[in-house]
Amino acid sequence: MRAAGRLLVAAVLAGALAPSACRRKATPPPAPPRPALGAIALENMSPPGEDGPAVDEAAVESELRKALTASGLLAASPGDARAGATARARLSFAGECVEVGAKGEARAQVRLRIDTRPSDAPGAVELDLQGQGVEPYAVPAAGPRAGEPAAPPRPSLTALVERIARDLVEGVASRRRLQEGTPAMLHAAIVADAGELREEAIRIVGERQVREEVPTLLKLLGDPDETVRDAALGALIAMKERGAVRELTQSRSLRDRREMRKIIEAIAILGGQEADEYLSFVAATHDDDEIRATAAAARARMQRREAEAGR
Repeated sequence: MRAAGRLLVAAVLAGALAPSACRRKATPPPAPPRPALGAIALENMSPPGEDGPAVDEAAVESELRKALTASGLLAASPGDARAGATARARLSFAGECVEVGAKGEARAQVRLRIDTRPSDAPGAVELDLQGQGVEPYAVPAAGPRAGEPAAPPRPSLTALVERIARDLVEGVASRRRLQEGTPAMLHAAIVADAGELREEAIRIVGERQVREEVPTLLKLLGDPDETVRDAALGALIAMKERGAVRELTQSRSLRDRREMRKIIEAIAILGGQEADEYLSFVAATHDDDEIRATAAAARARMQRREAEAGR
């Protein structure tokens, strides 16, 4: 979301600091190799005969090139790149102004695709991102009365397309910085209200086994946001953290069937004596036949798995 317009942006996308063996200041890690940004192709898919302001394709290309090179994902020229590779970008977009009475909306959809040649070069970037944005406005009157201020002009479709493309690039760059970041950076993202970046940081913590974050993740099992709870649970499962079993059994209502099915499976995966006792209790006493059967089956799978592992 932005104050200037409601932007809805979706996107998808490794490194570590080696501590210095001596007492000198640790030198920062070398920058990862980056492909050079080559050609940018634009495809304008706006509706034919659109009466609103046209999209300035040259301005969009220039802004996208600046965003890609400023993000750190790509080098501005072959001389700045160390990967020996070139990345090509293709930006497809459609923009229109829709007006009903005195109300109007500037709308834009953007798809950004980037591929690197050779595709296996160090630092290769392969992306397929899509986003859309809407900016409401007051339709200018045909002719304001004397003494009345003129209505503001229609929003710029060029600026809207540029903003969506820039947000797509910045979203990917932020995720990559998290993936390459220190544990302190990951912690800061987890405790901040950062939406998708928060969930990404939680996932990375589990993937990288950053056990210092276990207490924080255990607290997040009671977060009011289901996506945050699920991300924290996934990270704890990735770290095989059995301390999550007690937290789950204490923080979730036995009456919530959907949550119960979810935590029964998670507890069975984590395993251990406490998990066995809880699943046995639910299988014997829950007032829902389906939940009792689910708990019994999960317990049987857990016991079989632990027996095979010789626990």
